[in-house]
Amino acid sequence: MAATSRVTFDPESLLRSLMTNVPGAIYRCEVDAAWTMLGIGDDIERITGYPASDFIVSARRSFSSIIHPDDLERVHDECRVAVAEDRAFVLEYRVAHVHGGWRWVLDRGVRTIDRDGHEWLDGVIFDVTDRRAAEEALRARHAESARIAELQASRSRIIAAADDARRRLARDLHDGAQQRLLSALVRLTLVERRLPDDDPVLELVREACAELDAGLADLRELARGIHPAVLTDHGLSAALRALTDRCPLPVELRDELAERADPAIEAALYYTVAEALTNVVRYAQASSATVSLAAADGWVVAEITDDGCGGADRGRGSGLRGLTDRLGALHGTLELDSPPSAGTRLRARIPLG
Repeated sequence: MAATSRVTFDPESLLRSLMTNVPGAIYRCEVDAAWTMLGIGDDIERITGYPASDFIVSARRSFSSIIHPDDLERVHDECRVAVAEDRAFVLEYRVAHVHGGWRWVLDRGVRTIDRDGHEWLDGVIFDVTDRRAAEEALRARHAESARIAELQASRSRIIAAADDARRRLARDLHDGAQQRLLSALVRLTLVERRLPDDDPVLELVREACAELDAGLADLRELARGIHPAVLTDHGLSAALRALTDRCPLPVELRDELAERADPAIEAALYYTVAEALTNVVRYAQASSATVSLAAADGWVVAEITDDGCGGADRGRGSGLRGLTDRLGALHGTLELDSPPSAGTRLRARIPLG
C-alpha cells in the first residue's frame, strides 16, 4: 500500500520561512509605478538600511523612490515589457542606502495572478554590490593591461622606426657623401702623382688629400655609430667583433650564439654593448673588459664586465636609461652591478619569443 503524507501544506508558513531564510528580500508588490509593497522581507534593511515597514503600502517611502534616478526609467520599462509578455524579469540597478551612497541589487521577479484575478509582482532582491565592484575592478585591470600592451607595442614601433631610420641614414652616408668624398680623393691623388716635385701646388694637393682621408675616416666612424652596416649584413656576432677590435683597451669577446636573432634584438644588444664599452673607456679606469653573448632557456643575454673603479649609477646620465627603455620595449631587462672599487657588470636579457 502506497504511503501518503499527513502534513497539511500551508502556503503562508512556507512564505514566512522563505522570507526569513532566503539570502535576499522576498517581496510582493502592486503592478504600479511606485512598486507599492504589500510584503517584503527584513533583508531589505540589511541592503538599504531602511526597515521593511517603511515600504509596506509605501508607509514612509515607496520602493521606487530609492531606485537611482538614472536606473528608474529602465527598470520600469523592462518590468513593463516582461509583464506584457508574461515572462520573468531579471534586473540590476542601484538603490539608495540610508547612510548615503548606492547599493547594486539583482531583482528577479514575475507577474502572478491570485484566485480573484488580481495581478501582483512576486520576486526577490539580492545585494550584488560586492560582485559589481569585483567586476568593475576586473574590467579596470583588463583595460590597464590593454593600455600597457599598447604602450609596449608603441614603444617597439618607435624603436623599430628609429632603427630603420638609422640604417637608411648610414646607408645614405655610405652611398652618397662617402662615395663623393672618396671620388674626390682619388682625383686629387691622380693630380698629386702628375705634378712635378718642385710644383708649389703639390704641397696644397697633399694637404687636401690628407684632409679628405681624415674626413672619410670620420665619416665612416660616424656611419658605424649611427648603424653599423656589418650588423645588418652579418649579424650581432660580427658587429661586436668589429666593435671590440676597435676598442682602445683590451676586450675579450666570448660569443656562444649559434644563430642570428631578430634584427630588433640584435640592434638592442649591440647598442647596449657599445654604450657599456664607451662608459668603460671614459669613466671606469679599467685595464680590460669582457663581453659575453649566450642564448639559453628562450633568452639571449649580453654581459659586459670590467675591472675598473665601479660605482656606476643608472640614474646618472641618459645612456643607461635609454638602454633600459630600448630593452623594455622588447620585454627585456637591464641589470647593473657596480660596487665601488670592484668593477662593473652590466647584464642585458631579451626573450627570443
